Amino acid sequence: MSNKKVSVDNLAKEITQALDDFYGATAFAMDMAVDEAASEALRSLHNAHPSGSEDYGSWDEYNSGWTVTQTKRDKAKHIKQIHNKTHYQLTHLLEKGHATVDGGRTRAFKHIAPVADQCESDLIKDLRKYI
Repeated sequence: MSNKKVSVDNLAKEITQALDDFYGATAFAMDMAVDEAASEALRSLHNAHPSGSEDYGSWDEYNSGWTVTQTKRDKAKHIKQIHNKTHYQLTHLLEKGHATVDGGRTRAFKHIAPVADQCESDLIKDLRKYI
């Protein structure tokens, strides 16, 4: 904390400057934390093999489709989207299960929700670390 003396006339300008400095620091911290969390989530999804899924064949082709994208508009809001660009149709079906032709249901392979939960907690922890 600075012991700088400020006149009443310059008080608003000094407060604005301090808030701008804080915003710059927090925006940088947010960028770093979001990048780190997205990279870790992507790494986890590339290696995701839910328990028991080995019995149903290889997940290599599905797992290799995970990617991170960020639009120009999303950059201002510190948003990164993690999605499967090659097998996007399967993500919900595998995560939640689906109805079969004979009226039954397939087994759900929880592989996205655990990674999302871990990513969220890591993001909060990293934000505290960087700020």
